[in-house]
Amino acid sequence: MPNFKKLMVNGIFSKNCITDFPSVTQPTQVSMITGTYTGDFRNELCHGIPLTNWMDRSYSPPLLRCYGANDFQIFKINEDLGENCKTILEMIDEGNKPSIIQFVNRGADYFFPKNKINLIYYYLLLKFSRNLKHTLAKINTGSIYKLLDTFKHPKKYFGNNETPLCSLLYLFSPDLLMHHFGYRSQIYKLNLMHIDKVIGILIEELNKLGFLEETVIVIASDHGNYEAQKVNNLNSFFEQFGLQNYHPRNNPKGNLNLAEFGGVGFFNFKGQNNLENSNTWIYPTMNELENFGPRNINLLETLFKIEGTDLMYFRNNENTKDRGIIYLKRKDQKTGKIYPGEIHYRGQGEDFKTKYIAEHPNNDIFGYNGDDLANKLIDDKFHSIDEWLEVTYHLDYPVYPDLVSRHFKNPRSSDIIISTRGNVVYNIEHGKQKNKLKFAHDIGLRSCSIVPLIISGSSEIPHKEIPYCKITDIVPTLLKMIGKKSHKSVVGKSLI
Repeated sequence: MPNFKKLMVNGIFSKNCITDFPSVTQPTQVSMITGTYTGDFRNELCHGIPLTNWMDRSYSPPLLRCYGANDFQIFKINEDLGENCKTILEMIDEGNKPSIIQFVNRGADYFFPKNKINLIYYYLLLKFSRNLKHTLAKINTGSIYKLLDTFKHPKKYFGNNETPLCSLLYLFSPDLLMHHFGYRSQIYKLNLMHIDKVIGILIEELNKLGFLEETVIVIASDHGNYEAQKVNNLNSFFEQFGLQNYHPRNNPKGNLNLAEFGGVGFFNFKGQNNLENSNTWIYPTMNELENFGPRNINLLETLFKIEGTDLMYFRNNENTKDRGIIYLKRKDQKTGKIYPGEIHYRGQGEDFKTKYIAEHPNNDIFGYNGDDLANKLIDDKFHSIDEWLEVTYHLDYPVYPDLVSRHFKNPRSSDIIISTRGNVVYNIEHGKQKNKLKFAHDIGLRSCSIVPLIISGSSEIPHKEIPYCKITDIVPTLLKMIGKKSHKSVVGKSLI
């Protein structure tokens, strides 16, 4: 991949850029484009996207959101961000700003595909393609030329002759091919080589137009990947415990919403003190989680019976946006013994800090105790996100004490989260299994949580390798290069 290599050696790059929790397409892309993470978007400076599929209990009946490729709810994502964050396009208050196939684009002056009709066309093109590799290559090439055309003919897109100041471009083909064929497949590798080729076209054409020297190009991924050993289902699991998946039309009396479950499962439960026929869902208490449903099952024990499950996270009932506790459990797959742990958080914004408590030092939840760097922060003190980054970037579950806490602060987050180590996947969205594919990317192992980052283009960019960084560092780095200030919600820091 010569064009990527050239950009890498002539700019800033990092092999250890930490993405978000969970490492799924949304919210990772949102964090990348806003420079902040999720949280209590109603009352604090952050964004409101916890997952690709989530439940909002502020509606009665609750709202079920899905940003899937064939679901037009993706057009709602800019509204769902909330008003307490901004995209990089909004932080740059002048100039023309196009977005090509990137739906997280609030503040864009031009967006493609601009409406649902265009999106339907792309969906049908992919669904009925006889040669997926050729179709995706065509879409990648077309996306690059669409972006270049906004430079060549700006008046056509913006109504004036000013070339774009900030552009977003999403090349989704690696994600699609990884899910279907795996990251070791020939078609996946050939697609990466083709992406390198079209990036080369972008660089060459920008140079011909005279813009390359004053252009910064950032290339990153939103997540990594892994291959499970098998795909399982939960068809009979819930029935035996009296649990029914909620659906506003098909089963409005359901008491469970399994928002999504690849290798990580996000469960919402209807509090038992709701009236039987009520459409309102409130958060269940800890006591209800331990005595849930018509059979009074202990969910904190029962969910560990789901094959492959070895981690569990859930929040304290008394949590607020400023202070709270996240309870952790880990199951030893050899002995079956369950070990507890806790994350405590306090503050918000720049003052947000977390404390990780490993109650059994030799069996801590994230395995930090076995590392000389990470175990220094298991000291009964609160630490910032950058302190966690410095000592966990090389481990599985990097920065998790911070990122998991932020996720649970979002009122759209789930009641209980369970996780496998990737040996089993379920591919469930809002209670329904969508496919039998073995390739996924949501667990906390390094293969999913660590992504590459390249910042290059202009010769003014320093040539250096950054040992570690965060996905939220991209926005403040770019803004500093053009002399702009970050929005007060931004968590990341400039890499220059």
